Amino acid sequence: MGNTEIPDALHELDRLTQEEARMASAELLKIAHGIDGNVMGVGDRVKGVDERVKGVDERVQEVGGDVQDVGKKVEDVDDRMQDIGGDVKDMSNKVQDVHDEVQGIDDKLEEVNRSSSLTFPLLRSGHPDTSTGNQLRDSLLRWLSPPDPSINHNIARKAHHNGTAQWFFQGGIFNQWKTTGSFLWLHGKRAFLHPFTV
Repeated sequence: MGNTEIPDALHELDRLTQEEARMASAELLKIAHGIDGNVMGVGDRVKGVDERVKGVDERVQEVGGDVQDVGKKVEDVDDRMQDIGGDVKDMSNKVQDVHDEVQGIDDKLEEVNRSSSLTFPLLRSGHPDTSTGNQLRDSLLRWLSPPDPSINHNIARKAHHNGTAQWFFQGGIFNQWKTTGSFLWLHGKRAFLHPFTV
């Protein structure tokens, strides 16, 4: 039996199997080490992403604060607009009061003009017999002649304020009337206005 080929072959096979197992273990360790490195790299990347997310979160909080500031500013503007609306209403009431006063003055002027034009000039003088024929004739002609429109025109021009009735002259109704050449009927409470020519 001195033949050792089979045991030597088995022994060599056993050695090769062990060598192969060691090499497979080394490969597994190498792969595991590579995976561990990749995992650590991914972990570092995750930390970087986490820091970026924190930065984005801080920016979102800053934007939220800015939005709240803008909201407060809008509320302040709204409050100011309400105050201005109240001021405009007060100013409108004052303008109406001034208009009423001017209307009262105009009514008084008209009453004075009517009463002075209806009174015969000679009766006011108190001495009708002191007038000569020419004076009597001149007084009668003045009394019978129509009133001088330039007097009322000059009074109205002096009382005119810049910008009066601009809303009317720049409005659509007035411009349409100018282009069509039709009649324009103005009605309402009479006010002391500056005459105009079209």
